[in-house]
Amino acid sequence: MGTSLSGLTPATTFDALIKVGDNSALSASLKTISDGEGNDSPLKLSTSAVGIGSITNVETEINGKQATLVSGTNIKTINGSSLLGSGDVSVSASPAGSDTQIQFNDSGAFGADSLFNWDNTNKRLGVGETTPTAIVHIKGEGSTSATTSLLVQNSAGTDMLFITDNKIVNARENFRVHHNTFSSRYMNIQWGSIVANDTGNELSLYGGGYSSVIYLNGSTKSTAAGATGIQSTGVLIAASVSQSSFDPEDSAQLQVDSTTKGFLPPRMTTTQVEAIEATAGLVIYDTTTNKLQCYDGSSWNNLF
Repeated sequence: MGTSLSGLTPATTFDALIKVGDNSALSASLKTISDGEGNDSPLKLSTSAVGIGSITNVETEINGKQATLVSGTNIKTINGSSLLGSGDVSVSASPAGSDTQIQFNDSGAFGADSLFNWDNTNKRLGVGETTPTAIVHIKGEGSTSATTSLLVQNSAGTDMLFITDNKIVNARENFRVHHNTFSSRYMNIQWGSIVANDTGNELSLYGGGYSSVIYLNGSTKSTAAGATGIQSTGVLIAASVSQSSFDPEDSAQLQVDSTTKGFLPPRMTTTQVEAIEATAGLVIYDTTTNKLQCYDGSSWNNLF
């Protein structure tokens, strides 16, 4: 503790006095500063340095801390530069591509492509298209089956649905269309078969409106399961005819046209004919007698 100045009168030429430990002038050595009653403070002074507590030179200490911070050893940096310095800190990166192009990681940097776009005004995504016209617009890059515009695979990597650039839609295994309200009703297309599961007709083919229809394996035909029912004003069977020559007879329910082939009825032996539970008007060809026959409701009669 320094010597007390209590009760002493300072020289009239000084406004105040700074008390050091030895009551001598400042020198090159640090001296503790105390108040007028001899109470030491943590401040120390010399002719070249200021000390506080255990720090013998505040300037040296600050310079050392500053050097550590600037070096980046104990402070975070942005893009390799220290945060210390004047002005605001800003982080920016130049986007790749032009307006509407989607940004993506390209070898650790922003990348873009003119054929990968987002129309934010209309909320549309374009793949292979610069100005998409649908919510998702996919445009192919070719015109043959060698290139594919759309590919959907399952978790095993097996192609399930793909559209090639020659306008062909390909579905593996099967393609199913469900009823809009009843999921149990559907039409299923798969290799070798077309199936329609419905409470009424198994499969109905309509053409030119609802006046003409073909029922295939109609479930309502309980007495003839597997039959083909045709609801029409007439059926014309003709080989390689054009629309202009398609001329069915009004009075014919079934008409077969050809100039090179004939109509062949069912052919069987007499034993097989007699085993039929026939109805009147049934026609067959008996291969035992080589005769065309018709059943009149009670017996078979030769037509020639």
